[in-house]
Amino acid sequence: MKTVPATIFLLLGALLAGCVGVVPVPPPRNQPVYGKVIKPEEVKFIIPGQTTRTEVIAGLGDQFRDLPRLPVVAYSWDKPAVRWVWWIFIVGNDTAGGGGGCYENSWHAFFIKFDANDRVAAVRFVSLSQSRSLDEQLEDWATPKRHGFLSGGAHVFNPDTGVPWIFEWMRDNGEFSAVSN
Repeated sequence: MKTVPATIFLLLGALLAGCVGVVPVPPPRNQPVYGKVIKPEEVKFIIPGQTTRTEVIAGLGDQFRDLPRLPVVAYSWDKPAVRWVWWIFIVGNDTAGGGGGCYENSWHAFFIKFDANDRVAAVRFVSLSQSRSLDEQLEDWATPKRHGFLSGGAHVFNPDTGVPWIFEWMRDNGEFSAVSN
């Protein structure tokens, strides 16, 4: 008698009890890019405290969004990205349920903050949220806020930097001087 591999039992168990899946879907090849994509090597000329707003615009172009109330600009772009499709289906006693969704992070930006002398004060590459406007996200980045660690959500790492949120909270609230922008 042949033995049945353990994976068969795992698959059968998943089908009987429920199903969870995540599948990457590659982007269409003919989807256009909107905006000018800024790459890290293109911004190496920017030195905080030295590079002026005029030099930034000369180097990166004039396709940016600025806020009238704050000395900040954002170069944003939307390009094809891998879409992640997920689903979950659970079967229980006399009930069945499920759900699913799609996640795609294709909207990005390069934020630049200027000081009172029109010199670069801070820069950051950002993966933008589809549920908020570019202006809202740019203003949130440019305006420091003091808030508790858990108010940022239950995520452990900042998706934009990969740094644990607690270190960023400590840096933003003056608790940890070893972490710098």
